[in-house]
Amino acid sequence: MAYADIISSGRKRTRDLILVMGGIGCILLALPSLGIGAWGTHIGIMVMLYATLAAAWNLLGGYTGQFSVGHSAFFGAAGYTMGIFLAKGISGPWEGALAGLFVSMGLALLVGLATMRLRGIFFSLTTFALAEILRKLALFHDGLTGGPLGLTVTLPGVPKTTYYYIALALMLAIFAVGMLFERSRFGMSCLAIRENDDAAMSSGINTGMQKVKAALLSALFTGAGGALYAAYVGVIEPDVVFSFNMSIKIIILAVIGGTGTLLGPLLGAVVVVIPEEIIRGSLGGMYAGISGMAYGLILIVVILLKPRGLRELFDFVLPQKKD
Repeated sequence: MAYADIISSGRKRTRDLILVMGGIGCILLALPSLGIGAWGTHIGIMVMLYATLAAAWNLLGGYTGQFSVGHSAFFGAAGYTMGIFLAKGISGPWEGALAGLFVSMGLALLVGLATMRLRGIFFSLTTFALAEILRKLALFHDGLTGGPLGLTVTLPGVPKTTYYYIALALMLAIFAVGMLFERSRFGMSCLAIRENDDAAMSSGINTGMQKVKAALLSALFTGAGGALYAAYVGVIEPDVVFSFNMSIKIIILAVIGGTGTLLGPLLGAVVVVIPEEIIRGSLGGMYAGISGMAYGLILIVVILLKPRGLRELFDFVLPQKKD
């Protein structure tokens, strides 16, 4: 294929992506006014929240090849920071959320600098250890974090639709960043690192610094999701927000939808979160045991039928970018 054809194909794909995401955005924007009710609004919030979290992980794990299994560390750190700021009367919700973003990115910077030369399972174990350390700290510092019972975040008078539109804005923002990321020099270097770290380094790419930048960008949106979760759910518990289950759930959504793709995280969230919330509402206390089996079943079926994720189903409308 000639260079001009490659450029033309890339521009057409960009236009198609903008049209697709614009259409999705318009539909989601109009849903609350169509009478979906409180339950429908709740499901919409959770789908968009987890789509954002999966897309944020995808920037690091899907595009850069740094397989984090401890993203709940960034998620929980932002949520707890916001909760502590509100509980102690330090600031309002927006200032607390902003502080949470800085804490999440600070953790990502520390981990990134410490592990910039680690690969594969060593990086994964480091991120897992970070989440577990933060969980233990939250459990045993009752005076600050509320201990095992966690913190209650009280934001009276905030309607559910406000959280809905914040979740929508956050999801559209991460997808816009993802589009720019794919086409930037930074994104291309991250793809090169994913494919072959040694070859990328030999071609002049500062692989360690690019990994740190990807971790910071991923932690930024993961932290934003954590702050939104804390404000919306109203309760932050260490065994939930710092749990291994939370990290794995984020990864599963990205894998089911298709790692290294823009629409994959949203598809994964739709397929997993909607049934999950329906089951939660129907079965209550029995939900915890069933959810794990449901995740595993969905993951096995998708891997067997569509190894590259559900994003493959839409290749006839929107072909995937060729690396």
